[in-house]
Amino acid sequence: MILTLKELAEHLKVNERTILRMRENGQIEGVKIGGQWRFNGSQIDRMLFPSASPSDEHIVIPQSPVGIPLSRTMDESRVIMNLHGTTIEDVIEELTNPKIFANLVLDIRDLQEKCIARERILSTAVGNGIAVPHPRDPIPTLQMPGCIVYGYSKKGVDFNASDGKPVHFFFLLCSQNIELHLHMMRYLASILRNPQFIEACQKAAKPADIIKAVIEQETVNFLHRDAEEDFEQ
Repeated sequence: MILTLKELAEHLKVNERTILRMRENGQIEGVKIGGQWRFNGSQIDRMLFPSASPSDEHIVIPQSPVGIPLSRTMDESRVIMNLHGTTIEDVIEELTNPKIFANLVLDIRDLQEKCIARERILSTAVGNGIAVPHPRDPIPTLQMPGCIVYGYSKKGVDFNASDGKPVHFFFLLCSQNIELHLHMMRYLASILRNPQFIEACQKAAKPADIIKAVIEQETVNFLHRDAEEDFEQ
């Protein structure tokens, strides 16, 4: 389960500062999305509270394809250039339209309810007109490792953003497991911080333009990472 800083602190019965100190010391891993920390609760439980049962030592946890590029999780059929929804519920229902998810999930209504339930806990609007709606828990029955559905609202939607601004750019994300979810959230956050990427999304005229913008940003990030590694060597 994906937990916020407050939820993890309550779960472990410690102060929030203790959680942040544990992350800084490398004891646990966390991802900061839109100013809010996210932690893999199940992974932390396994690490901090290992089972004493000998049989548990032989449990093999499947590895996630965490190296998957975000562009590989997108498709033109999952890009909505003109959202009509005016409420949180309307937008999520539109982003999870059966035409989009018919062959991807077994229960579309369940996915919608999980995304809406997530918004009631804490808005997924990260500021600057951007939101990353997602279910709180992974969708094990998803027919691909992970997927992103993009939607654009020209007018904007009140999504309870912390900065009070309406949201125009929506990146609905879901995956089969928490590890991949956190990977996708981390790299999506790095892309969304680039004003040029958001500008490209705003100027996009067709679905292919959105995917092209993601690929171009991934290429820039990849080259930048390689350059940093060469410099360190």
